[in-house]
Amino acid sequence: MTLRFIGNFLLFLLLGCTAANAQGPWTLQQCIDYALEHNLQVKQSDLNMQSSKTQVDQSFAGFFPSLNGNASHNYYYGRSIDPYTNAFTTQQVQSNSFGLSSSISIFEGLQLQNSLKQSKLLYLGSQYDLKKIRNDIALNVVSAYLQVLYSKEILSFTTDQVDASRKQRDKINRMMELGSVSKGNSLEMESQLAADESRLAQAQSSADQAMLTLTQLLELDSTKNFSVVSPDISAPLLNADAMNSEIIYAAALTNQPDIKAAEYKLAASEKGLSISRGALYPRLFASGNLSTNYSTSSKDVTSYTIGIPTSSFSGFTSNGDSVYSIVPNVTPNFSNTPFRDQINNNLGKSVGFSLQVPLFNGWATRASIKRSKINLEQSRLGYETTKKNLYKSVQQAVLDALSAYRQNEASQKSVSAMEEAFAFNQQKFDLGLISSFDYLQAKNNLAKAKADLLQAKFDYIFRLKILDFYQGKSLTF
Repeated sequence: MTLRFIGNFLLFLLLGCTAANAQGPWTLQQCIDYALEHNLQVKQSDLNMQSSKTQVDQSFAGFFPSLNGNASHNYYYGRSIDPYTNAFTTQQVQSNSFGLSSSISIFEGLQLQNSLKQSKLLYLGSQYDLKKIRNDIALNVVSAYLQVLYSKEILSFTTDQVDASRKQRDKINRMMELGSVSKGNSLEMESQLAADESRLAQAQSSADQAMLTLTQLLELDSTKNFSVVSPDISAPLLNADAMNSEIIYAAALTNQPDIKAAEYKLAASEKGLSISRGALYPRLFASGNLSTNYSTSSKDVTSYTIGIPTSSFSGFTSNGDSVYSIVPNVTPNFSNTPFRDQINNNLGKSVGFSLQVPLFNGWATRASIKRSKINLEQSRLGYETTKKNLYKSVQQAVLDALSAYRQNEASQKSVSAMEEAFAFNQQKFDLGLISSFDYLQAKNNLAKAKADLLQAKFDYIFRLKILDFYQGKSLTF
């Protein structure tokens, strides 16, 4: 192995590592696109759609004539019937037969036409099933992505709290050395620092779990070298139209794929009923056959062997004289008929029509019609149920968004009040007017209010994204 080869190999590894890390932080749109491309549920739904497309092709091919070929080769031993002469023979005979048959449906109660229409409707429904899966995955990615952002901010906020508590602990320790505060104050700050560090560990665990959830949703093998972009997201103002359930529902009816899928499945069930009813009508078929055969027993006369004629007594004359007839002595010579000649000579053709009139089949057709009617009614109920569930979901989404907005507004006011209270208590604590317990309680109240505000903010943003989802708007920031 030369030094040049080693150098090129190391350069290749370096470039590979660089390319692997060149992805950088992932945006929300990149996460959605990657999930839609690699998610297993999306792939499975896509296969279902391809299967539906295959059914469409098969239904279309049903309009074409069928064509079947057959061939056989047989050996006959001992006493058997010669397939060429239909006479008994004791000789060994070999035979071949070849044939082509074709048939086409002329009329079958429009079942072929309705089957094609039904398969097309089911194919369109499967396309919207795929869109629904893709929408669900995209919405799940948005939820997981926002959870990662929330966990990151909580982790950053908790880290700042630990740093602040550590600085405050050091300050208290210096004041204790100077005799300004008691040992109890120092112990209380140590306890506060330990509590903050415990919350930091919990925040780190939550952040790791949020990142793991997102990467698993993206079908990534590991969270290593994976990070997300942290956009500057602010809680938008509440739009009155965004809180109107009727407006959102009207938009959702036109863009939600589960509604479209239910519509096409309902139409397909109607065609299914037509297919079942088509079995009540007579069926007319046209057919044609082409056949030929070959046998080793087939012989052709190739020549004649003429021998000495013989005489044969044939009677008496009126005078009583004997009468003799001359019998020619001619013997034919045979040879096997060639394969090509037999194929041409034995060629048979036929064309025919057949009419099938259903009279009684054990009520199978009637039972099929009843089942189709039940399926149709189930599809109608399913369609209405899908619309009602969508309306309920929209109502709940509006209510959740309104509740999240109110919670976010209340949390902002709470943080503002807690900040003022903490600043006031900070001054009093520095002057020794309140105990460290009161100071730490004010500090913890502010920390909790800020954490609640972060949670309310991201919950409000996610609720608004759900409303955007129902209106067919983009899910990205």
